[in-house]
Amino acid sequence: MTSTPCDPAKFENPLQVGGIRTGTLDFPNPNGGQACRVAHVNTGAGLRLTVALDRGGDIVEASYNQHGLAYLTPNDYKPPSHAYHRDAEWLAAWPGGLVTTTGPILMGVPRTENGVTTSLHGHFSNTPAAVLEVANPDPQRSSWDMRLVLLIRDTRMFGPSLEVRREIRCRLGEPEFAIVDEVTNRGDERSPHAMLYHVNFGYPLLDEGTRLVYQGRGQLRDARGDLASPTTAEQCKRAPAPCGSYRAAREQLLIVEPTADAAGNVHAGILNESLGLGLRLKYPASALPRLASWLHYGPRGSYVASLEPFCGSILGQSADDHPSAATMLAPGETKRYEVAYRICATADELDSLAAQDGPLKLEAVL
Repeated sequence: MTSTPCDPAKFENPLQVGGIRTGTLDFPNPNGGQACRVAHVNTGAGLRLTVALDRGGDIVEASYNQHGLAYLTPNDYKPPSHAYHRDAEWLAAWPGGLVTTTGPILMGVPRTENGVTTSLHGHFSNTPAAVLEVANPDPQRSSWDMRLVLLIRDTRMFGPSLEVRREIRCRLGEPEFAIVDEVTNRGDERSPHAMLYHVNFGYPLLDEGTRLVYQGRGQLRDARGDLASPTTAEQCKRAPAPCGSYRAAREQLLIVEPTADAAGNVHAGILNESLGLGLRLKYPASALPRLASWLHYGPRGSYVASLEPFCGSILGQSADDHPSAATMLAPGETKRYEVAYRICATADELDSLAAQDGPLKLEAVL
């Protein structure tokens, strides 16, 4: 890792070379409405992120040099509202983005489970965050690290009451970031708990022929109706051209137990060989034992593929017998998650990412 990414004798304001600045976005918003709080993050290495402070500190826009990385919906930013905590109304507020967090009590399909009723994907990404700390690099002191510390609370009287302390970490001069979440049960009874990091790739990073990089044993849920055609494991990991079989809400979902390395870490990502660009994820399998991949290659702009490390259940315990589907937090208990994201743009980095790929064994159709 580079220890001196810039020469502090040649500038006075650190934001000239990189850092974090908070503010609001109010235009252009095709749906009108109020401004939304954001933090703009510039790593000083070509990677730029927009953190949606009013959406739990999720990452919406993301780019590397001239290339966009994330899928964005037509919704743009919308202020948080309890109206989006019903059934599937989450879809009317979701801006898309590189990293969308779901949970922290339940996530996945709307349902009632263990006495708790949840909407699609839970409350996290439609809950505002409190900003606890913004730390910028200080090159004059040879300090290159930057971080954004947030607090998100999913609570109700009599419980459940979960608190998420989020830290987004970057280093000046490095095209990478990490999201570290500590989830604590602040209530006085055991609470259901689930977390999923919905990493959504869009054009131009995602394009025809782009590869999704991961390996393991998986199950496929194909929701394309009678338009569906047989799908091989290799097809699940390579993006096609926009396709009519994905019109409207037609989609595919894979749920995978990924293969971890000797240290217990999962390596996954996306590789666009035409652009010479990739994005690599690294995280401990012990905290996030499964990986979902949502595929939706719609014919008119709704073109997206995701990788989604998760703990808990997407489909609900009644349809999911995996041990992590029934995750609970005891009163006062904390669970920690860390997912690191790094741009791969050199030949060695791209080769290293490609080497993490491996066979996907499809064992069942859900």
